[in-house]
Amino acid sequence: MSDSRPEDESSHETAPREPVPHTAPRNTERANVETEPLPARPRAWQLLTAFHSTGPRWPGSLRAALALTIPGLIALTFGLENEMLLIAAGGFTVIYGEGHPFRARWRIMLTAGLLIAAGATTGAFVGTFVWQNIDAGGSHWWLMLAAVYTSLIATGGGFIQNALRLNPPGSFFIVMVSGGSTVVARLGLNPVEVGAWALVGVASGVIIGMAPALLNARRPQEQAVGTLEKAVADFENAPQPAVAKNHQAKTALANAWASLADAGVLRDGRVIDHRQEDLVRRTTAAHHRLVNASVMLPNDGTVEELTDTPNYIDLSRTSIPHARPTIAYRLYRSMHPYSHASLTAGRILVATLLASTVGIAFGLDRPDWAIVSALLILQWGPDRVPGTIRGLHRLVGSVAGIGLFAVFHLLQVEGVTLLLALAVCQFFAEFFVVRNYAFAVIFTTPLALLMGNSIADPLGDVVVSRSLEVALSIIFGILLLWVWFANSEPRHHARLVQRSFDAMGSLLGALMVTSPADALTERRDLQYELLSERRAAHSLANNHPELAKKRWETHLAVQMAGYGLLDSAAAHPGRPMTPEEIVVLAGRVRAAAEYR
Repeated sequence: MSDSRPEDESSHETAPREPVPHTAPRNTERANVETEPLPARPRAWQLLTAFHSTGPRWPGSLRAALALTIPGLIALTFGLENEMLLIAAGGFTVIYGEGHPFRARWRIMLTAGLLIAAGATTGAFVGTFVWQNIDAGGSHWWLMLAAVYTSLIATGGGFIQNALRLNPPGSFFIVMVSGGSTVVARLGLNPVEVGAWALVGVASGVIIGMAPALLNARRPQEQAVGTLEKAVADFENAPQPAVAKNHQAKTALANAWASLADAGVLRDGRVIDHRQEDLVRRTTAAHHRLVNASVMLPNDGTVEELTDTPNYIDLSRTSIPHARPTIAYRLYRSMHPYSHASLTAGRILVATLLASTVGIAFGLDRPDWAIVSALLILQWGPDRVPGTIRGLHRLVGSVAGIGLFAVFHLLQVEGVTLLLALAVCQFFAEFFVVRNYAFAVIFTTPLALLMGNSIADPLGDVVVSRSLEVALSIIFGILLLWVWFANSEPRHHARLVQRSFDAMGSLLGALMVTSPADALTERRDLQYELLSERRAAHSLANNHPELAKKRWETHLAVQMAGYGLLDSAAAHPGRPMTPEEIVVLAGRVRAAAEYR
């Protein structure tokens, strides 16, 4: 789950926007704000049927299956069937490295793997304590301890993944393993052994994830650029309007720039690894083609709602973008009641506790299942309509997934056949994880059930109990989506407007005493806030369209002033700006502030 983006990249801007006039924007001068229409609200049917594509998924899916199968076969050879399930949990590590250049991949996988192993070990200790008390005649409510543990892991993971803007699967598999490990006490395994076997799976995942580097160390970034070119070509050739294909191309563009940065090809808006300069030229050319092809596309808000996480990219910026700010910066800026990460974490905490508590009251014995199900709906902090669609996806996918588990149960898979069932589910879960949520859930559901050894329980009990827990998670997940701080979006957007102006002030201050090349931190932070404000404005248009109309000029003014400042800094990065130039820039920022 580690973030791998370089922390010292800068933007080499080549297509500056028209700057905001530096005189106060009163009355007729307000017409000088760049025209960009308010985005349309998302259409439920398009969200329900969207099938996203990010290029070939089968190589990564195959690695995910092999990371489980190879050590699993070794464990079975020595008669360690229960331990095989724990190794499989650690094997999820390989999923977190997919798509990342090898330069960063090993760190990401190792971080995620250690979190998985730590969560499994701690969960096993919690589960041992819980089931010892229940088996000794204690109350069924001892399960609340497991519920609170899993809810806290889910809440913390939800906050971190949104604060850092991590890619799917985010904290999902970490939470699933941590919660599922609370039931391994029934397998008779020591918690320390649980963590040790999980680490075996982690090691397998890291080795298999890094193995392709022996054949072609450039492969991830080459694949990212190739996927971008294909996505742009598909969009150009599609009948217009092709909103979904436009979003796929934008996603591929963001991934390509990030991949090149992670691979160490770019720094300070320049190519520093000239052996891979061809990849930068191809990415830039594809970016320009995408801009030209998008001119006639309707400004449809659904374009940002088709996947788990929206694209934080401004298509009009046809140059090498900034890297993300430091991890510390992103976490600190999200420690606010109305930040996206905090609001999402609050929803997760309340929804998971409610779903698990009601489930325990009904006599159900897997509170972690209800918690993971609620997390799947809320983990990326979706807007209301997309989040509701996600709940429907969860319902449809879970019903089909429980049905698939029933097939495995009736076949009484065990040993090698159980391992093959796990590998198949792992393969397709990774294959569909960013394509279509309902399809992914079809395979994550039996995967979680098999790893929790539900194959040993009566089929009828499993089907009824897990279905009820899924229903509870959907009810409380959607409820919290609509009622938890229902009017928080306006405050969230207002906060980001202020943060954007604060970042402009910080950059102006830095430019007074140093050159733009030495103000990389401030330039990077400003772009981050501008992209955040842009996303918040689109979210406001989805949930509060009337208020969004009133604030739209403010949004445009913020964007123009901020990017105008970045363009000016990028124009002559090697020399300090004159006091006169800084006065002009400060005047433009003050003019933009008049729109608030």
